[in-house]
Amino acid sequence: MARSDLTLIALVYLGGLLAAAQFGKISLSLGPLSEALGRDVPTVAFLVSLVGVMGLLLGAMAGGVVAALGPGRCFLGGLVVGGVVALLEAFVPPFFVLATLRGIEGLAHLALVVAGPSLMAAAANDRDRPLAMGLWGTFFGTSLALSALVFPALIAGGGLPLMLATNGLAMLALAAILWRRIPRLPRNALDLNPIRVHREVYGTFAQVAPALGFVCYTFLFLAALTFLPGALGRAPEVASLWSLITLGSTLMGGALCRRMSPWRVSGMGFAGTAAGTAGMALGLPLSAEVCFAFMGLVPGASFAAIAAWNDTPDARTRATGAIAQFGNLGTVTGTPVLALAAAGGATALLAVILAVAVLGGCLAAWSGRRVTRLATGAGL
Repeated sequence: MARSDLTLIALVYLGGLLAAAQFGKISLSLGPLSEALGRDVPTVAFLVSLVGVMGLLLGAMAGGVVAALGPGRCFLGGLVVGGVVALLEAFVPPFFVLATLRGIEGLAHLALVVAGPSLMAAAANDRDRPLAMGLWGTFFGTSLALSALVFPALIAGGGLPLMLATNGLAMLALAAILWRRIPRLPRNALDLNPIRVHREVYGTFAQVAPALGFVCYTFLFLAALTFLPGALGRAPEVASLWSLITLGSTLMGGALCRRMSPWRVSGMGFAGTAAGTAGMALGLPLSAEVCFAFMGLVPGASFAAIAAWNDTPDARTRATGAIAQFGNLGTVTGTPVLALAAAGGATALLAVILAVAVLGGCLAAWSGRRVTRLATGAGL
């Protein structure tokens, strides 16, 4: 068995951390940025969601484009475009110019998060691939944790320009390191017809299946971290602990997929999330920690499913496009829905979390079994 290219896996993962930092650098600097732009915080917060909205609208299109041009070229392009845009943002231009730059940055972000998993899957051998995909599943949470440590210090030392420029320079430096190392696959015909591209992505069930449970995870994760501490009467800082617990179990989710089918690991994650939520409703100790520990299995298993259920780089890339689109759908809708639930009290909030966890488990089981039947020629 060929060895995994651990160096390339690490470098691509670093690119994922920098891609996630495109969210963190704005969300962690809303106060200074609102002062610099002369706008209120809610208006400036739109700049955070803009990147996610691009993923929601164009996730499947990104999968088609990356499949046509190759994940290597698109990953490098995402780093270069993202780096240049971040350097332009460092001048802190007027709000509408900055919003335009964030829209372009959203395209660069999509290129990175759609191409990255395909590159990591190709760089890993059969034994290590589930673990590599589980590692990729941690990129967003890890990046936000690191950003919370690094970005405030950069702002304190050199203001917004230093923080934004550092993100841009890091992306360009990584692009230079990867320029000769990253593989370039032969190009395919580029089709920008949205109907045909969406048909190619969503017309093959194995490409869609990993996203079906993942959307329930993204719906819950950030929103639950935001609203559960207050609903349970816990200090806001406990969200950091829950996030770290989730990161550890995401890696475990990928590792478990070495021995179990991804849909079973994802189903286990949703079942544990539901059990932990029920425990919180009953006031049982450590129930929230149990909830987030099991929730973390889902992204690790979902990304492992991309490689397990799709054999070719093109299929994996399209599957990642579907995950990007569904994942952003969950992130964009989860916070407002759970905010409404939290307004009704802890019981209403926990009821919604429990219902979504049960739905996620059902979707994971149904999609996994259907993929298995289709692969064995058993049909629906």
